Amino acid sequence: MEVVKYKYSVYQTWFAVIILSGLIFFCLYTIKNDSPGDNIWEIIGPFALLLAAMLAYICGKFLLPLIRGETILELDQDKLRYAVKNDSIYWKEVDSINYVIGAKTGSWSIRFVMKDGSRNRKISTKYIAGDDKTIYNTIVDYFEKYK
Repeated sequence: MEVVKYKYSVYQTWFAVIILSGLIFFCLYTIKNDSPGDNIWEIIGPFALLLAAMLAYICGKFLLPLIRGETILELDQDKLRYAVKNDSIYWKEVDSINYVIGAKTGSWSIRFVMKDGSRNRKISTKYIAGDDKTIYNTIVDYFEKYK
């Protein structure tokens, strides 16, 4: 089998950036148009800073790699490399693979049960471009062939 590479999800990344930017804009607009005596900035200011920190994280972890055209998930004959966690999972160390569909997000979490009994490892398909089921089936195919 050849090396399979998955890119970052354009839709999911831009959705997160737009929502967080909108919330930050709303906070700043509320602070700017507040009555001078209300001191609403004391309440909304820390919330806006938290949103700005989340936006910076999303931009650094997902948006910039998306713009650069980097790969988020790479499968080859030896391992699976997941760029979000900077993690590599070697096929020979995996005992089994299963998945869980997130109740809140609807994205899949693919879990790897390790042979040595160490902590199970998982990857999320939320920011991976492509169909969740197809991604899972491709991972299982690689696992079955190279375990």
